[in-house]
Amino acid sequence: MTTRQRAGLRDRPTNGYDTLSDRCRRLITGAVLGTVFLSMLDGTVTGTAMPRIVAQLGGTDAWYVWVVTAYLLASTVTVPLYGRFSDLYGRRRPLLLGLGVFLAGSLACGIAGSIAMLIVSRAVQGIGAGALLTVGMSVVRDLYPPSRMAAMVRMQSVVAGMFIVGMIGGPLLGGVLTDLASWRWAFLLNLPIGLAAAALLVVLLPRSRPEATGTGRIDLPGIALLTAGLSLVLLALSLKGNGSSRSWLDLSVAGPLLAGAVLLAMLIALERRAPVPILPLHLFRHRAYAAIVAAGFFFHAASLPFGIFVTLYLQHVRGYSATASGLLLLPMLVGMVLGNRLTAAAVMRTARPKPALLIGAALLTTGSLPFLTLGAGTPTPLIAACLLLIGLGTGPAMGGASIVAQNSVPRSDIGTATAGSMLTKQLGGAVSLAVSQSLLAHHLAHGGETPLTGGIGTTLASIGAVSGLLALAAVVLMPDLRITGPGGAPSTPVSPGQPAGDDSTEHEAVRRQP
Repeated sequence: MTTRQRAGLRDRPTNGYDTLSDRCRRLITGAVLGTVFLSMLDGTVTGTAMPRIVAQLGGTDAWYVWVVTAYLLASTVTVPLYGRFSDLYGRRRPLLLGLGVFLAGSLACGIAGSIAMLIVSRAVQGIGAGALLTVGMSVVRDLYPPSRMAAMVRMQSVVAGMFIVGMIGGPLLGGVLTDLASWRWAFLLNLPIGLAAAALLVVLLPRSRPEATGTGRIDLPGIALLTAGLSLVLLALSLKGNGSSRSWLDLSVAGPLLAGAVLLAMLIALERRAPVPILPLHLFRHRAYAAIVAAGFFFHAASLPFGIFVTLYLQHVRGYSATASGLLLLPMLVGMVLGNRLTAAAVMRTARPKPALLIGAALLTTGSLPFLTLGAGTPTPLIAACLLLIGLGTGPAMGGASIVAQNSVPRSDIGTATAGSMLTKQLGGAVSLAVSQSLLAHHLAHGGETPLTGGIGTTLASIGAVSGLLALAAVVLMPDLRITGPGGAPSTPVSPGQPAGDDSTEHEAVRRQP
């Protein structure tokens, strides 16, 4: 064998995931899902602890908002960066780096001596958290490719279930720790769990090399434009959607929003010429991926305001306590769990995620429309029934969208595709909250005798139904992918430009149904 041939063999991508024993696969899965769950909890854990935090560290309502916003902004902006880096350089380094930053931020939060230090520490924590969910989800996909379809669908369902539990468990954990010990333990408990997971990942996570890295230097201008543009857009949406009285024309909202849009437009022009783009535009030539990204945006936009504004209605119009209003949201959460589990079962049986997504979008729209008639005397069982429908409609998108996103692109782009799907969901929620706040403010100003009740009902029905219909349209336009394991139909390109056999290393078949 010549020197050149030996060098060529060394340069060929390797996939250490294919040779893992079942025991190692389970240990890595447990470690990854543990870190993913920590990042989910920390997005909501400070909600119930904030009054005690402010009492001890000082600060105003503005500081209160930024303790949460700093984490969400940092974790959202870094999602596409980690996803792309994991495709270019492998999963191991970005995941371990993100976990290290997350744990350092958690320690800093736990020992913070002022509200300003806590906010900065939360931002550091968020920078690390961006890797945990994005790269973690990509590692799970590498561990369970379509050749292990039942396990792949089951893992996506587990992650979606963890997200639901995180929505409930974060505030609950924060409240329990604050009452029984100290709010600082909400952050310090991340350390033993995270260090144990890190030890397992260091020993067991394969050092797999990427299948396709391209040639050329890393796209530093693209990174700068993407980070700055997303930060400005999210900042503007956060300022608009946090319940303040700012209008869309307020300089603090319009300025960052316009500047961010300009930077993102410049990014698209730049990425067309970049040898190794941080935002590979070729992904959107895959019809299934482009459709599911849009659908994910609208699914999240439709459902997110209900968890906020229904609670507002129950407390301020119906006079329920905070605890009772939280319990009355349980039908929506139960619906999410059921919708997610039924979707997993349907995909394992038929290998086709599209029908479940279509039914979900239809249920989401149907459950939203009755809120047009919301009044002070609307029966509570009717509200609960509508929330159950909304939860059932949202459930399919929680795991099903990730399945479609990861299986509609070449294997070498899975990290970037996962990040793009997650990012658009988060943007959908941010846009939805900002628009909902504007609609509610308009109704409060011009709503007649019952502005709050009518405003909440009209806002929820409008956002939910319009976004649900747009999600339905996006799913209708999505090719009907069929995901099969070994022995299934031959793999065919999901869009023009995908090389033949691109995913052959997984022995998978992903095809478009007639």
